[in-house]
Amino acid sequence: MRIAVFIGTRAELIGMASFLKEVDKNPDTELVFTHTGQHFDREMYENLLKDLGLRDPDYGLSLGNMSYNKQISGMINQIDDILDKARPDFVFVQGNVISSFSAAIASSMNFIPVGHIESGYRSLRDLHSDVRRKVIEMCSTMFFPVCNTAYLNLLEECYDPDCVHYLGDPLVDALLDYKPTAQKADSIKAFCEDERPIVSVAVRLPWNIGSPEALGRITKAATSLDEYNVVMLLHPNTRRHLVKFGLMEKLQSCENIRLIDPLAYTGFIKLMMDSHVLVTDSGGPQKESAILETPCITLSDSTYYIETVENGWNRVLGNSPHPDVLTEAVRATAPGKKISDPLNDGKSSQRIISKVVQLFEERRLTISPQVSKTSFYAHLTAFSEGFMGMRTRATPHADGTVQAMFDQTGEITFDPTQAQIVRTFGPVRNPKEI
Repeated sequence: MRIAVFIGTRAELIGMASFLKEVDKNPDTELVFTHTGQHFDREMYENLLKDLGLRDPDYGLSLGNMSYNKQISGMINQIDDILDKARPDFVFVQGNVISSFSAAIASSMNFIPVGHIESGYRSLRDLHSDVRRKVIEMCSTMFFPVCNTAYLNLLEECYDPDCVHYLGDPLVDALLDYKPTAQKADSIKAFCEDERPIVSVAVRLPWNIGSPEALGRITKAATSLDEYNVVMLLHPNTRRHLVKFGLMEKLQSCENIRLIDPLAYTGFIKLMMDSHVLVTDSGGPQKESAILETPCITLSDSTYYIETVENGWNRVLGNSPHPDVLTEAVRATAPGKKISDPLNDGKSSQRIISKVVQLFEERRLTISPQVSKTSFYAHLTAFSEGFMGMRTRATPHADGTVQAMFDQTGEITFDPTQAQIVRTFGPVRNPKEI
């Protein structure tokens, strides 16, 4: 079975590293590996491939620096050529980046089944991210959510349960695979002059670095944390904006602040393990730090990783918060509770690949839409005169799990006798059967 994997960003390479190795070594699969070049700094890219022990891609796209829409158009055209040459039996994409978006569309239009890893996440605030992820899902035929919340989101949106497989997260596989190497790496503590706890700061997204006001607030917070050793990882864009806005010298003048270039993945794992708290706006580190039991502060309005918040490892503080809010959050940070998930065993990639190979050998892979059959599965809204729901016909009865109840004013109620509207999902009985 020939499996194509399309990756375009540093985060994807890290999160899918163990998965790529599993496809490559599986005797029943042949890997076609493409790097789209969505994020491309040659030195960072080549160093990352070496650090992760990944082979060179079979294909690499050449797009250059251009707008997102032009990148998407160029990717779809070039991916279409790759699909024509490689002729894969199945395509894997991950997340919601434009590389995955473009590969999913191109594959779907070529009638090649698509598997979406990290499907079902919903930020509900980042419109562009949610739109891309939903388009990818509409192009997909197999769904691999990586947490229970994402799994339930897909069921609620009426995707066929037979096509939704919660088998774990390849990102956790990578973390567990590379952790032993990371433990042997040099500690950043060696570069600190004293035993003050470490606060690691890794910000790179436009809402935190794109204006002098936003980046200035983060800079002021960093320089106010005198009781900590502050380690700031300077993404190329972050470094450029610090210089542009005249903030670099302010950081360099603080004796407790260490400015360092982006680390290799194993070095970054070690840094998270050694840190009192991680401050970031990236996605993957929020989950990685929780698994490593290092508290995280997220500088964003939302997070996909609900389980990290629920277990007390992650605090979502908003975009570029006021310096006092950020410093108080750092000082108030405390450990959460251990995330107990039996699927965090480092074997998620094996399970996902085995499932796809099994369905391929049984000739059960399909390119038809994977929306549930309305006769047995739906998201329902119950009114006093009967049940009606999305993608269903009216029916006087439904069995399922109640999600929420609302009284006549539209407010949530926990008293069934006051419920006027009930949201539930589950099997729907045909009216003829009642």
